Amino acid sequence: MAGRGGLVIELRLVQPADVGEFLRVSESSGLFRPEELPAVEGMLSAHFAAGDSSEQTILVSESEGRLTGVVCFTERPFADRVWELQMIAVAGDLQGRGIGSQLLRAVECVVRDRGGRLLLIETSDQGRFERTRSFYRRHGYDEVARIPDYFSDGEGKVSFVLRIAAAATSVGG
Repeated sequence: MAGRGGLVIELRLVQPADVGEFLRVSESSGLFRPEELPAVEGMLSAHFAAGDSSEQTILVSESEGRLTGVVCFTERPFADRVWELQMIAVAGDLQGRGIGSQLLRAVECVVRDRGGRLLLIETSDQGRFERTRSFYRRHGYDEVARIPDYFSDGEGKVSFVLRIAAAATSVGG
């Protein structure tokens, strides 16, 4: 896939050897503080420990052998075909080149192919996340809820949702 500026990326499933670069991308994205990286690393460890029974799908994008972006998503239990985007991050020096859009479109395609009905995204209401919220709005996600003080006192949660269209089927095949 080619993003803006001619950057060609490949998408693939995350591998254990990617952990260090995954954390580098997460931190350089500006979405995670250094003290939050152990939680990201824990998520990856749990994913790899679960093997084929992991409920998460974790993809990475790379260009010329370098990880450029990461995305993690899962189906929500106790809800009819609802999926959640748990994290998406693009290396700080590569933001604005279409990588995040490609990752988001890939998630939407996987969710659609797996029969998903809704894709839910939750993020912070803090000012430093305005660019993130604008990104979701530009991609057709509707803001559906705000919960004050969700992540901590003074930091609320903003929820977005996209209705996933059913995959086209051929007639007469």
